[in-house]
Amino acid sequence: MTTPLDIEEKYRFELADGAVLLLPYTLAKKRTVYPELCIFHDEDPAKAAAGAHLCPACIDWLRSALADVAKYWPDLEDALAPAGGRAVSSERVGGTGDLYPPLPINGDVSDIMRAARRAIWLAVGQLIQDRPDQRLPMDHGTGVLADWLSRWHVDYLATHPSAAHVMAVGVDLAKVVNAMKEAAYQAPPVEVDIDGDCHQRITNAQGKQVPCPGKVRGWSQGDGRVVIRCSLDITHRVPADQWFATAGRRAPRPSRVRDALKKKYLTGRKA
Repeated sequence: MTTPLDIEEKYRFELADGAVLLLPYTLAKKRTVYPELCIFHDEDPAKAAAGAHLCPACIDWLRSALADVAKYWPDLEDALAPAGGRAVSSERVGGTGDLYPPLPINGDVSDIMRAARRAIWLAVGQLIQDRPDQRLPMDHGTGVLADWLSRWHVDYLATHPSAAHVMAVGVDLAKVVNAMKEAAYQAPPVEVDIDGDCHQRITNAQGKQVPCPGKVRGWSQGDGRVVIRCSLDITHRVPADQWFATAGRRAPRPSRVRDALKKKYLTGRKA
């Protein structure tokens, strides 16, 4: 045990004579005097579990909160940016020489994910310092680590020598989980196929301008914004009201007039 103890983080203990003793996690846990009452219940005191800072109910809550981070993380990844389309990355596509911009990012969702990542790594980072022999999952994604903590390390958190660390983890998780649930249960984007062709033009591999082969789809965001966009390239888009107004006017007209309207209203326009 000598080598692992030497690299563990040290915790401060004051002795009866005023001297200060710095102990690594393994020994600090043995000297910790745990409270009689749960540290999460200021207004409604509850008896803490033996050898822990939390009551049994709060230990269960801690486990479920970590599991919730893992559960809702994929939903936030989906909400971070619209799915599909060639603008999914800024890589060059198919030798055309065109560079497609990255997807627009939902700033609110990004902030929630950042807070969740910070909360999980607060716990994981301290665990690594306390127990250097621990092996993390191969995947260091926030959802994976949250699930790992919920399955194997809730007791470690509840019985940690530092009550301040347990409190910090709990407060962060409470804020993050509520925010994640609110974001996950917002009205999801809705995508509907529309019987129509994209009217933009693209550059093919030979450098020639050709009609885009994509089909148009209606895309309704949870915030109420609606656009009509191409199934292949999401930068080919027009506002929905403009699309439907144009479609309504062109329905009874001959193809020559209809094509003229398409060119006038749709080519080159972006929402």
